[in-house]
Amino acid sequence: MDQERTKRFGLARTWKKTSLIAMAVTLAIGAVSLSSPQTAAASSVSGSINWSSPTGKTAGDYAYGLNIYKAQEGVASDATYKNNVAAMKPGIVRYHRADQMGESTTGNGWVTNPGISTYAWDSSKINNILSQTFSNNPVRMVNIANWPSYMDDGTGKLRTDMYDAYAAFCAQLVQITNINLGLGIQYFEVLNEKDDTYSTNMVELATIYNKVYTAMRAKSATIKIGGPAFARPDLTARVTTFVANAYTKLDFISFHTYSSGSTADTNATIWTKAQALGSHTADFKSIIASYTTANIPIFHDEFNISWNPPDGRMNNEKGMIYDALAVTAIAKAGAAGSMAWNESDGWYGKLEGWAPYNRRASSFLYEIMNTDMKGDIVTSSVGDSSKIDLLAVMTNNWKKVMLINRSGLDQSVQLSIGGWSTTMSPDTKFTVKRIYGWGVVYESTTLDQLTGSAGFPLGADSVAVLVIDENNKSLESNLAKGKTATADSSESWNPASNGTDGSTSTRWCAADSSTGHWLEVDLGTSRNLTGAQLVWEQSANYKYKVEVSADHVNWTLAVDNTATTSSSIVQNLSFTQNGKRYLRVTVTGLPWGVWASLYELKAFGS
Repeated sequence: MDQERTKRFGLARTWKKTSLIAMAVTLAIGAVSLSSPQTAAASSVSGSINWSSPTGKTAGDYAYGLNIYKAQEGVASDATYKNNVAAMKPGIVRYHRADQMGESTTGNGWVTNPGISTYAWDSSKINNILSQTFSNNPVRMVNIANWPSYMDDGTGKLRTDMYDAYAAFCAQLVQITNINLGLGIQYFEVLNEKDDTYSTNMVELATIYNKVYTAMRAKSATIKIGGPAFARPDLTARVTTFVANAYTKLDFISFHTYSSGSTADTNATIWTKAQALGSHTADFKSIIASYTTANIPIFHDEFNISWNPPDGRMNNEKGMIYDALAVTAIAKAGAAGSMAWNESDGWYGKLEGWAPYNRRASSFLYEIMNTDMKGDIVTSSVGDSSKIDLLAVMTNNWKKVMLINRSGLDQSVQLSIGGWSTTMSPDTKFTVKRIYGWGVVYESTTLDQLTGSAGFPLGADSVAVLVIDENNKSLESNLAKGKTATADSSESWNPASNGTDGSTSTRWCAADSSTGHWLEVDLGTSRNLTGAQLVWEQSANYKYKVEVSADHVNWTLAVDNTATTSSSIVQNLSFTQNGKRYLRVTVTGLPWGVWASLYELKAFGS
């Protein structure tokens, strides 16, 4: 599409994504805080949070885990792959492949000679995979998905004469990983989705599990053993029968869910299903409680959109919204942990399934959730869950909120926030981490913007995480925010006021591609200025100068970047100018096809 034409009609431009990615990178490296968004419209969705009302549930270290799939294809030692997985900071990872029991020397299996009586674990291959740890040091779970084909009766069931042999085979994996190789695997999950195969005889599945548990426990008193990774947690009769016959040997219980088998299912349909996923954990809790008072942790250790891939939504911002809704529901229900399927592959992965394993939308979500969204879950609600969902957690004085926009449209959220332990000024500043399909933008907002009638703006298909340390509060410091802005030229839909509204989702843009256009802010009173920040629309070589004035008549040059070669979206400027009320940015040079346009003009000082 012609760039000039898209510019004139204010359409989404093909280069915007690249530009904002660059901004996200710049912000992350430069530790810049962008100021909070504002909007003139009334809020579209209400929400409430009560910090003094804990739910008794916790989003702990295992709340935002991942399945590890790609590592078992010979890339476990790939540095880029490992770094990108570690960047998501999962607290727990689950090693699983359906073909685990395949031939190790010719495929991705872990077993030599699986079809004959000399079957055995391939210790060398297992070591090559599991010795390659991730730098964030997650707890590790190894799933034992099946049994060697030699043990199968031809219908997918374990031969009855092989029960003890299979138990010994599973125990041998503990011997290899934790005793011989010293790999320190903490969790072992027995079986994977065998409840379909044993649907009419779940007692038999429990019998197999119990034998395996006993044999593995004899190898180690400290490992956690559980399973059976139910395929159909909704069929609670199966779960009930299994629990009734295995609960004394369950260190944890696990299950999987996928919400759709058709790309024709609408986004609204799959997102509503994601919001309902906590019901399975509630069912499991009820079933367990009918047999024992023991606290058996529940792991929702596979989930994603489709059981019938491909579905491209799992690779983009639609899948990111699904993941955010899913983990919110799972955590609120009280699961011990969740593990999304999966970390890297062509269809499901949070990373692309090929070198250099580029990050997809959900990888940024997982990074921020694992950084900021752990803690005790407090009572919260939303006025319209078909538009917005939220999760609020706290850890001592740290208060953290995740807002999820599932509506497909831009929204604004007005929050009612109570239960603070200290007095909160309306100007109290929150760090904002906006997560999009292409990266993270760091900003700030204030309490009055979160609770005011205009609401907090939340872009379509995006997530925002708000963080505050209540014992170390700070106030908004951008002197230009909300102040009167003027320009010599503006598009009607991108006026000068957008350049000082505190939002990186709105911008000022000149009405044509000429140089010489300027944006100016009246700070309202004389200020002692120490610097400014410009957030340009694009990653392009804008040449410009910054001038300041006390009287709007006599101007002083504060910054001369008329010969700059920089193409950074965010440009931080340091200068000392005392007693100044007005600040003006004049664009003196532009690349072809680029217009004078700023997301934000900020001024700092006192």
